[in-house]
Amino acid sequence: MVVFPRDAKGNIKPARILATPHRGFALAVDEEKQELFVGVQYPPEVAVYRKGASGNEKPLRSLQGESTRLSDVHGIAIDPKNKLLYTTNWGHVSDYRMVGTGRIEDPSISVYPLNAEGDTSPLRTIQGPKTQMDWPAQMTIDPETGDLYVANDIGHSVLVFKGTDQGNVAPRRVIKGNRTGLMNPSGVFVDSKNKELWVSNFGNSSADVFPLNADGNVAPLRTIRSAPSNKVSLKFGKVEALAYDEGRDQVWVPN
Repeated sequence: MVVFPRDAKGNIKPARILATPHRGFALAVDEEKQELFVGVQYPPEVAVYRKGASGNEKPLRSLQGESTRLSDVHGIAIDPKNKLLYTTNWGHVSDYRMVGTGRIEDPSISVYPLNAEGDTSPLRTIQGPKTQMDWPAQMTIDPETGDLYVANDIGHSVLVFKGTDQGNVAPRRVIKGNRTGLMNPSGVFVDSKNKELWVSNFGNSSADVFPLNADGNVAPLRTIRSAPSNKVSLKFGKVEALAYDEGRDQVWVPN
C-alpha cells in the first residue's frame, strides 16, 4: 500500500509504503483508534495495522479462519459509534492447504466486533436471494442513520441496508436503473457534511453523486467522467494470462 500527501501532484515518491498481504482489496480507517483495516481476498483475512504503519511492519491483529465465514473479501466498512466491522464476501470458499475444500456460497455481509481477531464468528450475517447481492464490493455507513450502502457490481446498483439487518432480508432502498448511470459500481462513500453519496463506476469510467436518500431509478445530481458517456470500459481486472486464436484472429483474456 502506498501513501501520498493530500496535496501531492505529479510524479512524486510516496510518503510511505506498507507491505500488506497479497490480494489486498479493501481499506478502511478507524480514526478514533488510528487503525488501518485491510481486507484480503484470498486467503480471506482482515489485517489491522497502525494507521501510520510502513515498511514490513506486522499487523496489530488479524481476523481469519473458518469460523469467520470470510470469503473473497471485497469491501470493509467501520461503524465507530457502535464499534462494529462489516465485510462484503463474494462467497468463494476454499482452504488452499487441503484438496477438495472449495465451495461456492451466496454473497454476504458479515458483521463483527470492531476489535475482533483470530478465528472469530460473525455476530450476524446478511445473506440470501432477497438481498440482491451480486459481487458486492466496497461499503460505507452513514454514522447518523446507520444506513449501510453497498456497491453491487454485477447488479449495477447500490443496495442500502440498515446496519442492524440480519439474514435473508431485502434492502431498504435500491438505487438502480437506466437513469442512474450506474455500471459495475465498485466504490461508495458517504459525504455526511453535504448529505451526498459518491459512487465510482468501473464499467463506464465515472463517478456519480446522489442525495443520501436516493432510491430507485433516479438521475445523479452530477457526474464526473474520465471518458465519453458512450465509451465502454474493457473491464480488465487482474489479467494474468492470455491466448491467441489463430482461426478467429482473436485474443482471449480471462478475468
